[in-house]
Amino acid sequence: MADNLTIVCSHCKKELAADAHFCHHCGAPSGAANWAASGDENFVKGLFNLARGLASTLDVDALLKRIGQSAEQMFLCEASALMLLDEDQKHLFFKVATGEKGGMVTKFRIKLGEGIAGWVAEKRESVMVNDVSGDARFTGQHDQASGFKTKSVLCVPMLAGGELIGVLEVLNKRVSEGFTEADKSLLESLASLAALAIANARVVGGFRNFYSNTIEILISAIEARDMRMAGHCWRFAQRATSLGRKLGLDGQVLKDLYYSALLHDVGFLKVAAGWNMSRILVMESPHMEQTHPMIGAEMIKGIDILKGAAGLILFHHECYDGSGFPRGLKGDEIPLGGHILSVIEYCEEMRMNGYALEQVRAILEEQSGKKFHPDVAKAYLDVLQSEEAKAA
Repeated sequence: MADNLTIVCSHCKKELAADAHFCHHCGAPSGAANWAASGDENFVKGLFNLARGLASTLDVDALLKRIGQSAEQMFLCEASALMLLDEDQKHLFFKVATGEKGGMVTKFRIKLGEGIAGWVAEKRESVMVNDVSGDARFTGQHDQASGFKTKSVLCVPMLAGGELIGVLEVLNKRVSEGFTEADKSLLESLASLAALAIANARVVGGFRNFYSNTIEILISAIEARDMRMAGHCWRFAQRATSLGRKLGLDGQVLKDLYYSALLHDVGFLKVAAGWNMSRILVMESPHMEQTHPMIGAEMIKGIDILKGAAGLILFHHECYDGSGFPRGLKGDEIPLGGHILSVIEYCEEMRMNGYALEQVRAILEEQSGKKFHPDVAKAYLDVLQSEEAKAA
């Protein structure tokens, strides 16, 4: 009856494998008290801290470097290596290699089935060899090329969802008894958790790439509406970010400002009637020009990551004195991000209509406290001055 008991994580309550040292769902250790009682408390703490970090890391390169360095330190080895499966699915390439000769092996590739690492990748089984001279799988070719002398190897596959991510190995344990079954079990747990974190990071990276490309496509469509618009959205976003930082914005507020600046004219994609022969936007009525902020905000408000930006897009034509549109708001009825967008939009439109920078600055100063929030106008004058100094 006891053999059929289900073991669950004490933290997230998900089911655990009987021999698991870490929960592969949340990273919490299983049986941490028992490990600590074995006398290697520092090892357990280090592995647990690494596991928690892996669960939240999306920078794949930083993640892999951390795994390699931690494996070398935790297993008291001379070196470690982390190899990933190549796109051709037939080779491993060194992504991280620590130790004195680590930098020399990163240029090598290993064919699946060749050497100990290639065997582990092909068979998806762990290998522990405390004397490589007696193992036929050990070729020694990387030792010859790098000058490193491999004596013992512990190599385990990195698997996520049944898919091979790569292999993780540690080399030359510094204590006389060599690698143990306990070492193998712990390295397998670390490799499994690391593989899952890498797979997740890649998925998120894919979504980010899709998201970034979608934004670029939208911006290209916005700027295509008018030949004078080329580069407008990117300049707008850069200046809005610079102005936002100068006014003390940071974190998510600054990100919302950045995306609202990039997409402030997205509403035109829905209200434009077409283009004339000179590729200048044609509106069916003045009402369309005045409604595009509301339409743009409505278009993107359902995208979670852009909700904050949608709220700001609504205000990019409102003015400090209430003379703007679509709602004729004024003063503190407009959030700071809205005042920032309004000032930059007005100035960018002047530039696109042929105003010289001196004229833009003069109007900015003259309308400070009128169309433009005085603090925002003053700060933007400083930003323009900084841009001019850099260009000189």
